[in-house]
Amino acid sequence: MEEIESKVKALREEQKATLDRIEAEYREQLAGLRRDAESKEQKLAEQWSAKHLRLTRFIEQMGCRPRLAEPNGR
Repeated sequence: MEEIESKVKALREEQKATLDRIEAEYREQLAGLRRDAESKEQKLAEQWSAKHLRLTRFIEQMGCRPRLAEPNGR
């Protein structure tokens, strides 16, 4: 009986160790995906900002100025 209990205990410990390893790998992969997503988001924001700046300069060169809101709200 003790032999069976010992084997069950060993299997449970092995199972826990395996689950801990899988969980650690999952957290590591998730952190990597988050870093990649943040990097891509930053890159897209920089691209959008650069395009917006180019468009603003182009519009200014064309002599078009953005209209400010009129005092009566139109």
